[in-house]
Amino acid sequence: MNWTQRILEFPVRTAAVDDFLRELRARGTGDLNAVLATLNESSLCRQAVDYWTGRGWIVLAPQTPLLALTGPQFDRAVTLRGFCGDAPREAAPEATASEVPVLEEAEEVEEEDGDS
Repeated sequence: MNWTQRILEFPVRTAAVDDFLRELRARGTGDLNAVLATLNESSLCRQAVDYWTGRGWIVLAPQTPLLALTGPQFDRAVTLRGFCGDAPREAAPEATASEVPVLEEAEEVEEEDGDS
């Protein structure tokens, strides 16, 4: 199980990260200590913080490492799953107009209705 799954498959962890992300969006700061205490696993905490800082989404507050500030690359539109490292799934490519089969004129279904 990777770090993303270890967060998203446990509702308490997911809720903690969701609260942290909401704080970052609303105030530009988040209680890093609270989210890490809830994750409660050193390797998981390290992986999550490395991911967030590596993407430029957060920086540790210079006065206290218990707070995180939004980083220069923070995207307010990032989803919870994306923030937790879940790569967006590839959408099925949409068919272009030339690839969509053109139906011939309606087949003479009406003739088969039995009115003859």
